[in-house]
Amino acid sequence: MISTTAAEPVLQCSDLHKSYGALQVLRGVSTTVHEGDVVSIIGPSGCGKSTFLRCLNRLESFEQGQLQVMGRFVPGGAMHWRQLRRLRISVGMVFQQFNLFPHLTVLENLVLAPRQVLQLPLPVCEQRARVHLEQVGLSERADTYPGQLSGGQKQRVAIARSLCMEPAVMLFDEPTSALDPELVGEVLQVMRLLAESGMTMLVVTHEMRFAREVSNRVLFFNNGLIEEQGDPAEVFAQPKSERLRTFLARQ
Repeated sequence: MISTTAAEPVLQCSDLHKSYGALQVLRGVSTTVHEGDVVSIIGPSGCGKSTFLRCLNRLESFEQGQLQVMGRFVPGGAMHWRQLRRLRISVGMVFQQFNLFPHLTVLENLVLAPRQVLQLPLPVCEQRARVHLEQVGLSERADTYPGQLSGGQKQRVAIARSLCMEPAVMLFDEPTSALDPELVGEVLQVMRLLAESGMTMLVVTHEMRFAREVSNRVLFFNNGLIEEQGDPAEVFAQPKSERLRTFLARQ
């Protein structure tokens, strides 16, 4: 894992607010993510973790606050499609569900975005896709259709698909929550290897062991705010917040 002491900020947000009507989901979230950081975001259901992640690549708008990604300010309101495309090229995302096109092979799923969005030649896209399939341990599945894969394999394909865009930062929104317990480990292992390679990652997760062992920072969300954050060893061993102590006791 890369030390963050001298690394440049990849992402900065300050006083981020997001509401759905009268429901305040984010109530002033501020944090900075540096190159090489692996940040685990933990907290009870409904506390704003996934909404925060979705604001970072503007799948969700936000009403107040400042967001800066790769040195560029990202507005909370309307954005031109070219701005959105540039942002999402830099910020990859892996969802709970795999969202693979069932009528396309694994290789065809992977080359689609680099071909259409980055306008790369097909041979370049295919070579890149095969590299990342090997990275997630699925090089032999290039010509397989998603319906022939297990849930863990589908999620690894989804990770490879995001990597094909060569993003600066990867967002993971509870990537193992839709998997059977015996398939969780294979996805977490891929994510461990990505972390070791220096990939900048923000991970919403309920996998406390991953958060403790792989992250270099943990953010504990509660009621739309970062209630506690810091080094995983300190956060898990000596939580300052009563709510965090209660949360960890139930894991």
